[in-house]
Amino acid sequence: MFQITAPQSSEDWQAYYQLRWQVLRAPWDQPRGSEQDDLEQEAEHRYIKNNEGQVLGVARLHFNNQQQAQVRYMAVDEAHRGHHLGSRLLHELEKIAWTQKAEELVLFARERALAFYERHGYKMIEKAHLSYGDVQHWKMVKQRPCEPGWFRHPQWTQVLQDTWRESIPISDAMGIKVESYTDWQFSTRADLKANLNLHNSMFAGSVYSMATLTGWGATYLALKELALEGNIVLADANIQYLKPLTTAPCATVTLAECSGELSALNDEGKAKYRVPVNVYDGDVLVAKFEGIFVVIK
Repeated sequence: MFQITAPQSSEDWQAYYQLRWQVLRAPWDQPRGSEQDDLEQEAEHRYIKNNEGQVLGVARLHFNNQQQAQVRYMAVDEAHRGHHLGSRLLHELEKIAWTQKAEELVLFARERALAFYERHGYKMIEKAHLSYGDVQHWKMVKQRPCEPGWFRHPQWTQVLQDTWRESIPISDAMGIKVESYTDWQFSTRADLKANLNLHNSMFAGSVYSMATLTGWGATYLALKELALEGNIVLADANIQYLKPLTTAPCATVTLAECSGELSALNDEGKAKYRVPVNVYDGDVLVAKFEGIFVVIK
């Protein structure tokens, strides 16, 4: 996974601005320097590089006032699109904005990017300016979600969190919460103090329960993405405990690793979904879980 960082050296900044110009200005014959403005010094800048040091994507955030932040200059190298790089950059900027107490994010999207931003919770407000004679922009706004990591469809994660609390009381007692939902990942966290055994590590049963709920949640969200509904049950599972968990419980599902034909629910009234879940203690992998969930219409 490529790391998102801020440019540091002069070489970093040159590469950062080069991609910004190359994607957002050069196709319209705009000169170098047109990819910058008067807010560069006070803005937050982020980029993604590969292992060879090539800049693959760039983005910027600045505050218009205490309540409103603005995303600008989102650009991904054409050869590396389709790998969630834009989503990762946007997610990083959103976390910065929400952490700094912004109440809303605003941006001005080109028409070809409208669907991308709508998928991430931005609402189209109005037609905005026209650039270079033929590039229409639209003003889009996203309100602060309940949790900073609720990036993709925060209303779904809210319903999921409420369902756990109301229908599975043990989840609330364990302090299990949705940590994040993005294009590429679903993750949860738990309250360690509520799950400690006599060795001051997390109960094995608590680790198993957390992994199960995380897999269940990933299945629920996969159904929502397909506009499907059904009752989700755990049909089979196995878990490997690798190390004790003693500090920061977190469980993660990489969405691309899930498998199964949930669309069979419509034709057959039943579908299976395989969900691998990794459980971490901070950044350390401590357990690997795989659940087979059955969805019944």
